[in-house]
Amino acid sequence: MIRWLSWGKENFVRACDTVHFERGTKQRYGIGPIDQGKVEDGLAEFGIAAAILEAELARREWLVGKSPSYADFRMATFLPFNDVAGLPLGDYPSVSGWYHRLEAIEAWRDPFDGLEAPLLPPVKPA
Repeated sequence: MIRWLSWGKENFVRACDTVHFERGTKQRYGIGPIDQGKVEDGLAEFGIAAAILEAELARREWLVGKSPSYADFRMATFLPFNDVAGLPLGDYPSVSGWYHRLEAIEAWRDPFDGLEAPLLPPVKPA
């Protein structure tokens, strides 16, 4: 568990965050233009990390054990927002399948069900 949390933070999650921040967060909240150089760096880091994750998830359904764990949820933190980030998940079928298994969990798919939470502002076109 600790291995995945540490590796994810410094590799997969950081790469996802870099791209999402530029394409999503900055545009959603009007805090500056997309820095294409950072997007390219994030996508390159994503490719390296996703290839490692792909090899691991080709052999098993979850990162730790036979059911989802905190490591899976932490690793996937930015993936619910991939409609904006545009990370190439389709290039990694095992990673994509793993994320679809997470999406099948209702509490992950709709974490605010039953709560009054404000909608996120729309992402402004770049």
